[in-house]
Amino acid sequence: MSVNIKERLVLKPTVTDSDIRKMALDGGWDLYDIGDTSSGVYVDVWFSGTVEIRYVEDEFVGQRYFTLWGDGSGDGDGAGAGNVKRDIQDGLDLWSVGEALAALRRAVDREEKLLAIYAAALSATGEPDQRLIDAFRAIAREEEDAGIRQAIVIATGYLPWPGLVELVEGLRDSDPVDHVRRNAQILLDGLSLYPQTAEGDAPPVLLPTTN
Repeated sequence: MSVNIKERLVLKPTVTDSDIRKMALDGGWDLYDIGDTSSGVYVDVWFSGTVEIRYVEDEFVGQRYFTLWGDGSGDGDGAGAGNVKRDIQDGLDLWSVGEALAALRRAVDREEKLLAIYAAALSATGEPDQRLIDAFRAIAREEEDAGIRQAIVIATGYLPWPGLVELVEGLRDSDPVDHVRRNAQILLDGLSLYPQTAEGDAPPVLLPTTN
């Protein structure tokens, strides 16, 4: 039985534009729409049979990723989303949650930490992963850089697991920096108003990335 599914596959920085074009060509993807370069979230849309493939350049978190929507099986007209996912996994260098969390443990400077936080959140799928929740909890409690703590708020917009929402509630209530508390409340308001939107390509409320 076919089901409508969504996958998000996060590209590592080593993946080039040429790699992406080759993937689309080799996969026989049909280009449907080209993104707006003036937008904060650039999106190209392809189709492979019944599967919609979106390539996203998301400047709000500095990440590039694919999202897949469509037939969960490999039957019917064209490849199923599972087949497209396997082609991308085989052909391009992708983040896994484990790799991103390992990068976060090794991270020393702000840019390394932000990259790893967003890579972990965007590459997480399925049921809540306690490893990720624990890592983000440690940042919320111990990180001195307010910008890194705010990254937990932004990341939760892409991955609104109950355990992460609870962390954001804690930042709203007790973070020492006003803009972190304020943006935590903005995100929580957005999640309460648009819970389904929170599972899309970008969070329901795009927060300022104040330092």
